[in-house]
Amino acid sequence: LKIMKTKILSGLICCLGIFSANAQTITAPVGQPLTITNAVDVTGGGLNILTDSEFKIGGKKVISNKGTYNLFLGEGSGQAIAAGVNNSFLGAFSGLSTTSGSNSVFMGVNSGYSNTTGTNNYFIGVGAGYGNTSGNNNTFIGKQAGFSNLTANGNMFVGTNAGYSTTTGGDNSFFGTDAGYNNTTGSSNMFFGVSAGASNTTGSNNYFAGVAAGVINSTGSRNIMIGGSAGASNTTGTDNTYLGYGSGGSAALTNATAIGSGAAASLSNTVVLGNAATTITGKGLAAGQTGLRFANVDSGTTPIAVGGNRILTVDGAGNVILGSLNGGTINSAGGPVAESTWKNQDGYLYNNSTNGVVINGSGLDGNSLIVKGGVLSKEVNVKVEGSESWPDYVFKPSYKRMTLDEVEKFININGHLPNVASATEMATTGNNLNKTDIKLLEKVEELTLYLLEMKKSNEAQNAEIQNLKKQVKSLRRK
Repeated sequence: LKIMKTKILSGLICCLGIFSANAQTITAPVGQPLTITNAVDVTGGGLNILTDSEFKIGGKKVISNKGTYNLFLGEGSGQAIAAGVNNSFLGAFSGLSTTSGSNSVFMGVNSGYSNTTGTNNYFIGVGAGYGNTSGNNNTFIGKQAGFSNLTANGNMFVGTNAGYSTTTGGDNSFFGTDAGYNNTTGSSNMFFGVSAGASNTTGSNNYFAGVAAGVINSTGSRNIMIGGSAGASNTTGTDNTYLGYGSGGSAALTNATAIGSGAAASLSNTVVLGNAATTITGKGLAAGQTGLRFANVDSGTTPIAVGGNRILTVDGAGNVILGSLNGGTINSAGGPVAESTWKNQDGYLYNNSTNGVVINGSGLDGNSLIVKGGVLSKEVNVKVEGSESWPDYVFKPSYKRMTLDEVEKFININGHLPNVASATEMATTGNNLNKTDIKLLEKVEELTLYLLEMKKSNEAQNAEIQNLKKQVKSLRRK
């Protein structure tokens, strides 16, 4: 009886096509998977997985060739593919959501996880290109590189967290850990170095090269910063060029150029060469100074006698010109100035004009008048350039005020209030009373708003306390 049962079972198996002594194909029963419990050795041949089939281990997909010219390795990889072709996904859940995207390579767990229709993308690293949906022609290499990219095209991010926050900004190239980390919509930027352009959000057409180059730039555009920590103070400034380690300028300069290690510009539209700058002529100028200095001519140089008492002076446009002294009058392109307007008495210089004195020009460090010593005046009136510069803008709904937590974090990192010059900047550039008054009033108005918020909060708390007291009193009566 036992022998008969065995023969019947073998016959049924052969009829189902599951097994035969000379079989080349193993076919599972219709509607049933084929499970192989023992090891299978393939010698001199191969294991053929038909189109749109999967190879599983432990119930989890390991290999799939679903679609046309696609290869998916890892659980959940390419599981939604429908019309996409020429894709290679390696890693659990890589390309999980891809439906019609084509010609892409995703390598790493969760790489290209959200991609649906994006094509010609190359993502390598855990979470690389995780959020990309329809962006095309992107290359992200490194853990979470391009993590938030949605629809942006033409980005190349190389390094851990490089371009992490970029959503729609395209045509960027970020190389280095955290390079361009906070960039969201900024486009056509090139950041090279660890944390280069790490705070950039919407700034575009910037070129930062060096560790922490342009590290706190947020919205500034069209800047060139080359060297470690170059432009490290720039936040919103545009069209600046900083070359050299630590070179740069204040936060919001425009068209400033600083060349040399530690070179620092303090004014827009200026050029600074070197730290304690060396000009083209080779003589030293302090950082931030403007003007012309000769290398081999100073007050100790023996003058050469020439006819007509000629001197070098400047005209109204700042051009160096050849003037002459005639009878106590200085003649130049700007016209004569009579010495009788001034007099020297008791060691002091007096101006005889009843109309007062007007001094034009930018002078040294951008100042028209420099006084070495104290200034005594009954009244000082500092002109405000337009009502829009006065800090009443703080009270407008459109004004973006930092939270107290953000202020605390900024102070802990920088050692001074936001948008207020540091002690180092004050020591370097001096105290501009106009700008300082505006900034101090801005902070006072912000502080007033904080106090009003606290007042409302305290009133609400007091009202709640009184209500609780009433409830306690009522409970005690019961």
